[in-house]
Amino acid sequence: MLKAQNITKKYPSDDEFRGINNITVTVNRGEVICVLGASGSGKSTLLRALAGLEIMDSGLIRLEDGKLASYVPQDYTLWPHLTVLENLILAPNLNLKESKSSILERAKFLLNRFELNDFADNYPSHLSGGQRQRIALLRAVMMKPEVLLLDEITSALDPELTKGVLDLIRALAKDGYAMVIVTHHMSFAMSVADRILFLKNGELIQDEKTATFFTAQTNREIKSFILDIAKRDELIEVFKGTEQFQAYHMGLMKRLPDNSIIYVAGGVGDAWYSLMGEFYKFYEKIRIKRHIVWKIVSYTQSKIDKRLVKDYPKLNQFRNMPRNIQNPANYNVFGDTVITQIFQDEPTIIQIRNQHIADAYLRFFEELWDASK
Repeated sequence: MLKAQNITKKYPSDDEFRGINNITVTVNRGEVICVLGASGSGKSTLLRALAGLEIMDSGLIRLEDGKLASYVPQDYTLWPHLTVLENLILAPNLNLKESKSSILERAKFLLNRFELNDFADNYPSHLSGGQRQRIALLRAVMMKPEVLLLDEITSALDPELTKGVLDLIRALAKDGYAMVIVTHHMSFAMSVADRILFLKNGELIQDEKTATFFTAQTNREIKSFILDIAKRDELIEVFKGTEQFQAYHMGLMKRLPDNSIIYVAGGVGDAWYSLMGEFYKFYEKIRIKRHIVWKIVSYTQSKIDKRLVKDYPKLNQFRNMPRNIQNPANYNVFGDTVITQIFQDEPTIIQIRNQHIADAYLRFFEELWDASK
């Protein structure tokens, strides 16, 4: 969909190289790529180059015929004299061959979907930083781009505001947008990216699948970088609502290595499938293709559970939890991560990323498994 071939852009500098040097990268349809690297490594220059905002010294950038790439910077750039709704519809009204009524309808739909409809008539100066950044993202989506280019869009936000922006990006990834995202949020990159690009001194050092980049990294310098950034990430993250519930599980299928095992205690059967809705069939297709095993202890099995056991017995292992054991909530364990799922009222996922905690939960799961039939 988008290809940069041997692109170079150098800026004048007395002490060290600034820019990018001889980078080749391809962005495929529906793919999410996160760009990592130390400050000054060329991440933002690469993104601006892909957006056509920089004139290259050499190399070639190609975008499929008729396709559009939208660039979202970290400083919002909303029109201050226009309301939120007016900001969303301005560019489509000027550039898209679409009726004004349909553009307005789409804008209102997006505001409602991402719980921003109460701010439709507000001016940017009356919004928080997180609200302004989400509006900037939706403005880019309004142009119906095939590729979104997002440059450190949470760098100026505090953790509470950052959460809302990252939730929106996860939802867009679930919708199938191709995205190239410059970020310093390690846990976010792990949860949403298909691939990781790592830059150093303007050069592309690694272009690797996310699971391999984080779990089978052989480059010592990159390992050190990962550990340093990971120390700054929050241990606990919360995902609320059906939108984020679906996005989380779809993202999980992307980032888990092939042949992984998801250990589930207190499975809820139909409630889980119902919340996944139309996305469940895609989830199942990816999971089966990548041989990701469900190992579940639960009180009952739904019709879908029974079908899975029959059709894919090696990938779907179920045991009945003894009735004398109290339900230990609904939790999943995979790798160094534990998630607890809450289904009453607003569906919620609470994620804890800590190897010691994950090991403790896994030991408890194994005790339940051994006590079950």
